[in-house]
Amino acid sequence: MMNSAIMQRQDKQESAIAANARCDVLIVEDSTIQCLEMADYLRHANLVVETAFDGAAALHSANKFEPRVVLLDYNLPDTTGVQLAEAIRALLPSTAILIMSGRIDGLSEETLQALGITIFVNKPVPLGPLRQAVVKLVAESSKGEAAPKPTGWLSTGTGGTRH
Repeated sequence: MMNSAIMQRQDKQESAIAANARCDVLIVEDSTIQCLEMADYLRHANLVVETAFDGAAALHSANKFEPRVVLLDYNLPDTTGVQLAEAIRALLPSTAILIMSGRIDGLSEETLQALGITIFVNKPVPLGPLRQAVVKLVAESSKGEAAPKPTGWLSTGTGGTRH
């Protein structure tokens, strides 16, 4: 009887630890300076931010922290943003995914929509509009809503679709 009570208390503590391990944003960017700059900027909005510098570390962090929003670089050393988005979408279907890149050779809006990519961000990343978009997505996710519908492209803070 006593062991059962102890085991239940341990399970509750582990669940609380797991719940607290969830982060608001996972940034995946192979440029360390850019990654840390974005993380610092988003932390100023009181967001819990984790970082990864390649696809393998990103998948590990996504599994561990269950981020509400994932901000992915399109060109990573070990994978593409599209391949990583597919893996993260399978793991975390309600997570908002943003892909960012300065070059998008071969990437179509149809591909972005099929993966449920919420926003495409052109580099250089506009930090102010990015923070506004991420804060909004985290707030929506915190309410328990499904992954946000794709909303277009963020380049100068105006968003929209590419035509």
